Amino acid sequence: MAYQLRFESNAFEADSMIGKALDGLMKVSRNARRMAGAKVREDEVNKLMTLRGVCQRTFEGAMDWADKDFDQQMASEKWPLREDWPRITRRKNGEVVGSPRDIIDTGSLLQSKRRDPISSSITEFIWEDEVAEGVHDGMVTKSGKRLPARPWTEPTIDDIENVINTMMTREGR
Repeated sequence: MAYQLRFESNAFEADSMIGKALDGLMKVSRNARRMAGAKVREDEVNKLMTLRGVCQRTFEGAMDWADKDFDQQMASEKWPLREDWPRITRRKNGEVVGSPRDIIDTGSLLQSKRRDPISSSITEFIWEDEVAEGVHDGMVTKSGKRLPARPWTEPTIDDIENVINTMMTREGR
């Protein structure tokens, strides 16, 4: 069964508020320069204008990062064996693996990922491989063998807030 994950952002609303504030600031800046001779440099105003759309750009950048990180999580040899999992596994591709291991066997799960931008503020990642949910959440094979969960999305989800904060800090400079 497929595995699906959705990210939602309020980037449009936030960018809209930033845009309104910037428009007001521009109006005040022009009036202040004209009426009071205030020294507001044009380059300072232009730098502030780069904030327009910052939230949407950050959301898109975070989705690009997540897209790559999901693949990296699968490919990382960090998934340990457990008591309920045999010590050595012969994969369908013939490779013999121990512990820790990656979770890529034939590559079909990794290649089944689809990134679906539902709207400018919603993106879904879907792994359409028939074993996606079982690999992520754990499963029992047809022969009755229990395989533990290998939730490759969790580290990405845990890190995405820090990634967003870093991107926002960079954008604000």
